[in-house]
Parts: sequence; structure tokens; C-alpha cells
Amino acid sequence: MKASAALGVFVVGLAVLMVGVAAEFNVALLAVGALLMLGAVASTMRQRRTGPAPDVTVRPGGEGRPWRRDR
Repeated sequence: MKASAALGVFVVGLAVLMVGVAAEFNVALLAVGALLMLGAVASTMRQRRTGPAPDVTVRPGGEGRPWRRDR
């Protein structure tokens, strides 16, 4: 799900939640709104990268870094 679609679902869930609050805390509307919001957030939290993890080191140089060769 794209971020704009997830935002739209989240806003609809928030609106349903507010209607549930305005309707004297209607539990069914509160539950539907909360589930829509939770689903929108959960759909955007998955890891987007595919493939191997990048080779990252904290050291300032090393043999595996050709741009840091001795001159």
C-alpha cells in the first residue's frame, strides 16, 4: 500500500473513530475506526528493502574500501 493510500485509510479510520465518540461512545464505530487506523499503520511498517543487508562498518577506513587506499 502506498503512503498516500495508507494516509487516506488512516484519516477515514480517524473520522469513524470521531463519529463513534460523538455518538456517545458507540463501541462498534470505535472498534472499526481503531482497526482501520491500526491496519494503515501496520501496512506501512513492513521492511521495504529487498536483497542482502548493506555492508556497513563504523571504522574510518579499511582494506574493503577502495576509496580509502593509501596514496
